[in-house]
Amino acid sequence: MKQITEKRIKSPMPAYTAAACIIVFGLIFPLYRMYGIVLVAFIAAAAYFLSRKYFFKDKTVQEESEPVFRTGIAELDESLEQANVLIEQLRRANISIKNSAVSAHIDRMTRSGDAILAELNAHPEKARKLRRFLTYYLPTAVKFMQTYAEHEAAPTGGENSAEIMRGIENNSETIAKAFETSLDSLYAGEALDISSDIDVLNGMVNAKMSMFE
Repeated sequence: MKQITEKRIKSPMPAYTAAACIIVFGLIFPLYRMYGIVLVAFIAAAAYFLSRKYFFKDKTVQEESEPVFRTGIAELDESLEQANVLIEQLRRANISIKNSAVSAHIDRMTRSGDAILAELNAHPEKARKLRRFLTYYLPTAVKFMQTYAEHEAAPTGGENSAEIMRGIENNSETIAKAFETSLDSLYAGEALDISSDIDVLNGMVNAKMSMFE
């Protein structure tokens, strides 16, 4: 979850234009007299404002920055920062994943994850409802999707690799729903425990991956 801020950048050209006017018109009008000074200053000021308004307008650029979590609870701030890193890892894994269905489910995870972190940052008292999301669902989702991206990119893969990918494909929507249900629970006050399905997948993936070690 990156914060988008707008930054206004002023062009130096209006100042250069005004300086050029002072040099040029300073040669025309007598700067040793008051009226000459006033006239050149007026021309330079007019050149500055007109060039800035019509020719060298300020530019507005958007900058991305990492969010700052300030809940007043140091432990929670640290957890939110770690969770934000994990969500960014999900996004990076999604860039290389070619399976459109899995990619769409990751999009749902990141959208829900961003919303969860924003809500917890604003209402830290709700954090106790989502301890399992922060400590289990999110890191497990990252592990699954990074594993999927690695196996999908592998030039060759056996039946174990294919089975791991099928397991993640078949359960990626379940994981996305876990994220969305976690977000809903912040507002509905519902208890969230759909860990059994994810536990099964986690056990399967761990078992299969151990064969490669």
